[in-house]
Amino acid sequence: MIKDSRQYANTKKKLAMLIEDLKTTRKKYSDDKNKLALLSQGYLDHIEQLKSEIEEYEMVKNNPLPKVLSARHPNEIYKLITKLRIKRKVTQSQLASRIGCKQSDISRLERKNYRGYSIETLEKIANELKADMELRLIPK
Repeated sequence: MIKDSRQYANTKKKLAMLIEDLKTTRKKYSDDKNKLALLSQGYLDHIEQLKSEIEEYEMVKNNPLPKVLSARHPNEIYKLITKLRIKRKVTQSQLASRIGCKQSDISRLERKNYRGYSIETLEKIANELKADMELRLIPK
């Protein structure tokens, strides 16, 4: 997930480079369809991934927040924090200083596979980003 305007710009540059590289590869191997298909697939997969990340960032930046941001799994909490922070136009450094931690701590909280959230820290983040927090346990 793209987390700031710098990453957004870098991702767009990387996407443009991959598209150019794919064009070059297609020209170079136009006479060998099997090799072309094999070499192209990695480019195509990466291009689609970057396009998806760019689209998600642009949607967060350009559309209003939904009434509720929810996570059905702890591995999704990072997206909620990131989206809310981006929408509130707060950098990781600004958020960190406001809740009394380091920028690297916020970066860690916004990592995809991070699972060490404390309710206290999540409350601080929610309060600073002007959000209410609700924890629900749903019996299976």
